Amino acid sequence: MLNLKNAYFTGDDEFPVLHEQSKNFKRPFQMIRFSDRKDASLNDAICFYEWDQKFARRLEDDRLSKLIFEFKRAGSIVQPDYSIFADDPLILQKMAVFNKNRVACELQSCGIEIIPNLRWGDQRSFKFAFAGIPKHQVCAIGTYGQVRNKEKRYLFDMGLEEALTQVEPKEVLIYGCMPSSIFSPYKSVTNFYQYNNWQISLFDKKVG
Repeated sequence: MLNLKNAYFTGDDEFPVLHEQSKNFKRPFQMIRFSDRKDASLNDAICFYEWDQKFARRLEDDRLSKLIFEFKRAGSIVQPDYSIFADDPLILQKMAVFNKNRVACELQSCGIEIIPNLRWGDQRSFKFAFAGIPKHQVCAIGTYGQVRNKEKRYLFDMGLEEALTQVEPKEVLIYGCMPSSIFSPYKSVTNFYQYNNWQISLFDKKVG
């Protein structure tokens, strides 16, 4: 399944460009992991905030079509969260961005609503990590494992500022913890909504 023939691409690196969300798009009630997708409803979004091996092979071109029916049980799908490690070579960081955009565009071609996933690696990735994402969309960020030590928090904080500057999201859905020391300085820029593991808490919380 390769539906990029009519897609638009960015400049030199040619990342697929996502379509904008529908005008009446509303943030989901719950964010449910890919592994638990059978429990999703039209009020929910399916997300990929878990280990890559849980979803990466299933999202390859020759397998993705088999998931379309399951994905349409949900109201929207968050772009896959392929890992972008700060110490990875740039080519691998760029490949992760290409793949998440590829899957998003292929799903959009099947009529599935997409929530852009804001994901970055080290400072070098800021030049391409948000490529192909339209401005002023409802976006998502996963924080699990991203803020647990000083170095990761530093990179996360810098990347968050860059993401908000480049993408100018209308709202940001946070899957995981949301330290006030990181997010509070930006509450005047956009609205953040926290989503815990859906099996633990069925409700999201607005901060600010």
